[in-house]
Amino acid sequence: MRGAEGISTYAPIPESEKFRIEYWELEEAKLRRAPKGKPLQGRVALVTGAASGIGLATARRLQAEGACVVIADRDLEGATKVAAEFGGPDKAVAVFVDVTDEAQVAACVDAAALAFGGVDIVVNNAGLSISKSLVETSVKDWDLQHDVMARGSFLVSRESAKAMIAQKIGGDIIYISSKNSVFAGPNNVAYGSTKADQAHQVRLLAAELGAFGIRVNGINPDGVVQGSGIFASGWGAQRAAVYGVEEAKLGEYYAQRTILKKEVLPEHIGAAAFALLSGDLPLTTGLHIPVDGGVAAAFLR
Repeated sequence: MRGAEGISTYAPIPESEKFRIEYWELEEAKLRRAPKGKPLQGRVALVTGAASGIGLATARRLQAEGACVVIADRDLEGATKVAAEFGGPDKAVAVFVDVTDEAQVAACVDAAALAFGGVDIVVNNAGLSISKSLVETSVKDWDLQHDVMARGSFLVSRESAKAMIAQKIGGDIIYISSKNSVFAGPNNVAYGSTKADQAHQVRLLAAELGAFGIRVNGINPDGVVQGSGIFASGWGAQRAAVYGVEEAKLGEYYAQRTILKKEVLPEHIGAAAFALLSGDLPLTTGLHIPVDGGVAAAFLR
């Protein structure tokens, strides 16, 4: 510094050059801590709504297959417990995020990069449900569901895609949509409409992001009752009333109306997500996988 000042002025190297010098050693250190020989080893997954239900089951499956996982949820306490269960900051971190908030979504993606070096997998799972007839559905009901699921998944996909494009190594975006995106059931106008929005986002983004090696696919579950925060928060009681069954028997009711007569569990959705990510379907994009026990009225056609 004294020598430089004696001739002219001293200037440190740019922050970008400091980052370039340090980056690979840090990345190699992270890889040395990663599980060995697992299909998703070295990949970073961001799962929204991951503190419970489908999101938790999906995050648990991806972590078990070697991914480092960002547990993103409005329930920070629950997300923190999940991250600790998964093994702590080397394997999972909890991030508070309201997916309707643009700044929070951007900060969530930044948190994934800070914790694990980037983001390779995104699972758009955050959601809620309100079951009302058309004439009972308020603008507030409509806006809330569209803000969380249609707008929220758009924001998460957009911010994650920016990171994936900058990384130049491709990536995967998965939408947890619903059979209701193609199935017209009673007292479901707001939820069914926003799920249809998500389903078409899959097609639109698959067409646009394929040029960057980013695959976009969806999963269409039937009602997942067990372990579901959505069903526990009132949706279960509402849907049970619509169908005239006891709330405790709603999962059984859903199962009996399917072709296979089997109840859909959160773990089935996690398994479908892993099937899309395992490497066995490298040329699949724009696909919606039904995980509904077989609902003929929801067959894609």
